[in-house]
Amino acid sequence: MSKEVKFEDQVKELEKLINELESGEVDLDKSIEKYTQAMKLVKECDKKLKHIETQVNKIVTEDGLKDFNIEE
Repeated sequence: MSKEVKFEDQVKELEKLINELESGEVDLDKSIEKYTQAMKLVKECDKKLKHIETQVNKIVTEDGLKDFNIEE
């Protein structure tokens, strides 16, 4: 059984990876590996945020309020 990782935990892991990459102390091969991990996390976080935005829009609409739009 696969347990879904919390959004907040994914963001913390992403921050950790970014700090490691920015430190300059990681060799090239590890840097590529960490960069790939970071990009996967970014993609997952973006997917979750878009899902949440859809849910919020639905809730707001069902309550008879105007469409909820997040300004970018």
